[in-house]
Amino acid sequence: MTYSGVWKVISASVAGTGHVRAGLPCQDAHDCLILPRGLLLIAVADGAGSAQYGQLGASLAVESSLRFCAEQAEGLHEELQVQKHLIGGLCAARERLEHEAETQQVELRELACTLLLVAATPRFVAAAQIGDGTSVGLFPNDTLRTLTRPPQTEYVNETLFLTSSSSLEAAQFVFQPEAPWGIAVTTDGLQRLALKLPQGEPHAPFFLPLFRFAANTGSDSRQQLENFLRSPRIAERTDDDLTLVLAVRRCEPYGRTL
Repeated sequence: MTYSGVWKVISASVAGTGHVRAGLPCQDAHDCLILPRGLLLIAVADGAGSAQYGQLGASLAVESSLRFCAEQAEGLHEELQVQKHLIGGLCAARERLEHEAETQQVELRELACTLLLVAATPRFVAAAQIGDGTSVGLFPNDTLRTLTRPPQTEYVNETLFLTSSSSLEAAQFVFQPEAPWGIAVTTDGLQRLALKLPQGEPHAPFFLPLFRFAANTGSDSRQQLENFLRSPRIAERTDDDLTLVLAVRRCEPYGRTL
């Protein structure tokens, strides 16, 4: 759990039941930074199960993209600047994977992963995404809006990876010039529970209780979130690795007890 003067963030990544049965580690990765003036940065990546170093690729993508965006934090104010820097974060992550592939002497595809970046302040929220996963914003009157969503593909379980040749051209970007009360970011393991598919709209019975939990939980919040992700309710719907990042602002109504 992470606090700042503006944000409270709770996050967890857990291995899916399919990976547990196979004795495989969780191939998801995530991290967040809270910088001065209330700037929140979130990065979430999902390593491809078919890639030999998918777990490493996801970790490196998260680390390098957050570092790039943090170094450019002074420019994260207007929409065009934010787009430039978030897409720059995606580019920095791909360059890091290219360097690692050369170091490991493997094909770039062996580090394949998705990547989702979010930048938020008390004035706006923006997101950039390559591949599956979703980001959702909570706004006044319990209004939920999908920021980025899983891309429409021809085949089930098909996705685009950061290592794909067309990944940067196909990247999603969205900018909302409104202060969010909360932000949720997930990898694709939670898509069937979190979104109304195929349109990709947020499922309110999934998100609203989670935002209230994030605002009002205490010091054991991370363990509670991990328990939720490992619960039978989730396991019966998906066997994939699971990542969920929840951020709430210290403001009414969701942050009243913080």
